[in-house]
Amino acid sequence: MKMDLKQAYKGFVIVCPIVIVLLFIYQMVFVSRFNAREYVVSGADKNSPTYFEYAGRGDSTSEWLKRDFDLNGKKVDLKGQTIDGVLYNHSEDLVSQWNLRINIRGDCYINNAWCGIVEIHQAIGTEDEKVQTLDLRNYKLEDVKLDYYYDGDLLIPLSKGDYVIYYPSQKDSEIPVKPQSELTTGVIFYYLDKLDLDNIDLSFYYYREITNGTVFYIIVTLLMIWIVNLIIYLVSSKIYEDAQKELELKKSGISSMSDIYDSIYIVDIVKNEIVSVVSEAESDLKRPEELGANEQFKNLFRIDCAEGFREELLTFADLSTLSDRMKERKNLTYEYLSKNRGWTRIHFFAMDYVEGQPVDKVVFALQVIDDEKREKDSIVKKVADIEMEREERIDLFRNLAVELIQNCKETLIQEQHIIDESKDEKIREYAIKSKHSVSKTSKLMKDLLEFLKIDDGIYVIKEKEYDFDDVLKDIEADVGPELEGSQVAFTVNVQQHVRSKLYGDDEHIRYIIDSLILNALDGKDISEIKLVVFSKEYGDKLHLVISVRDDGSYGDTDNVKFRLGLVDRILGFMDSKLHIIKDPEGGNEAYFEIDQIIRGQ
Repeated sequence: MKMDLKQAYKGFVIVCPIVIVLLFIYQMVFVSRFNAREYVVSGADKNSPTYFEYAGRGDSTSEWLKRDFDLNGKKVDLKGQTIDGVLYNHSEDLVSQWNLRINIRGDCYINNAWCGIVEIHQAIGTEDEKVQTLDLRNYKLEDVKLDYYYDGDLLIPLSKGDYVIYYPSQKDSEIPVKPQSELTTGVIFYYLDKLDLDNIDLSFYYYREITNGTVFYIIVTLLMIWIVNLIIYLVSSKIYEDAQKELELKKSGISSMSDIYDSIYIVDIVKNEIVSVVSEAESDLKRPEELGANEQFKNLFRIDCAEGFREELLTFADLSTLSDRMKERKNLTYEYLSKNRGWTRIHFFAMDYVEGQPVDKVVFALQVIDDEKREKDSIVKKVADIEMEREERIDLFRNLAVELIQNCKETLIQEQHIIDESKDEKIREYAIKSKHSVSKTSKLMKDLLEFLKIDDGIYVIKEKEYDFDDVLKDIEADVGPELEGSQVAFTVNVQQHVRSKLYGDDEHIRYIIDSLILNALDGKDISEIKLVVFSKEYGDKLHLVISVRDDGSYGDTDNVKFRLGLVDRILGFMDSKLHIIKDPEGGNEAYFEIDQIIRGQ
């Protein structure tokens, strides 16, 4: 069955902003959690989209010797090397913060690092352990608290187990790191035998704007659809009101001016004579008065009538057959396209009419209806265009709803992984809240799909054999995630034994019960929800009374009205009805009765 167009748009205009708000909340939670996650990549792991790699420059000026260096009283040749480090960000996201830990594997000396600062951990695990943060490009020697050598160059000794943490400089554009980009930094080390900087740990955070991602584009698309549909709803309402007024005015005008025509003649069929009462001058010029009435009409319409109408019009206006044609009718009407007037309507009204008797005299009236015809055609076209646009928008929203349900399903799986695996209670709390929001969004989309099926007149009740115990188990499985993190108790109470094998539409029964439970969960001050089933056999049928009770209060929102109205309409297809009982002292009961065919135990 088709709903009223205005009501259909009203339902969409109300529900769509709710979906947009829920999706926006989900997007905020998802992006916040994404930006708060710390990533750590060890070594130059090229399988990671973001990693760090050190490599010597390889040219002759990047390696040198510091000869006869006094190392604890011993002259040695120290090797110096400039090493470039590159941070590769091959991801689609901005790296907002990062630092690099260089784990020392052998004796060496750090001399410089650019452009940030370094946190040096020296003599780790010994009594001489020291930690200091320095800008090795800009320091005062007296401020250095670490052990060091100085011969014009600062050399800070490091041993196996020591480490250096490099913090990038925002002033020198080392943070943030743009997507699909590379950033080069460098260090200078001195060493005796071998220098190994492969043992590194890159710690970083990605940053994503709330406007990034598929969900945001869905939100924008939904918002645009909502705005367009709101405009269509307002415009179509105005057009309908104006069209209705126009039609009423035209009806009133035709009714009150039914005796006013462009031309009126009295025709004597027996004598074949015609007398003009109200005459249009142009028509009279083309009506040879010396001819009989029948020939005058034939002559007039041959000249005036457009091709395609002429044969039918001459037959209609043939006075030789008119008397017999009007034995059972008081008037005859025909519309045709005139070459001179445009659309024209002509009438034959019987004079001194006696039912079953031949008509001797008639009144012939001619009326130009060209403007009326065009206006009506214009209105019909406007209405047809609006209906077509509405169907296109509904199809778009239906497809979008199906896609959203699938996205919600995938998101729920991911949220459950986070809940099961995360050790951070705050993240688990966010994930549970987000899961509830996504679940509500999915159920709301399913409600909308059911609504659209009804609206399009394609709602089908599918009956088959099913196990009633399985229906109850499925309902308990559906309700479980909705109760997660809440204090609401849910119980199932089957008053009498219900035959397990029944024949009917179990999918819609389950959908209706799930909807009533979800409606109760959306209420206020809810601490307990009960699903109660009563049954009674008669013949080969089982009469079921299924009730959902709660101890709170229903909200008076459009969501509640929409869901309960949808349930009642579905029950109508199943020859049933939804009943709501509100306890003045608190609590509600929603129940319905339905017959199912018994197939076995």
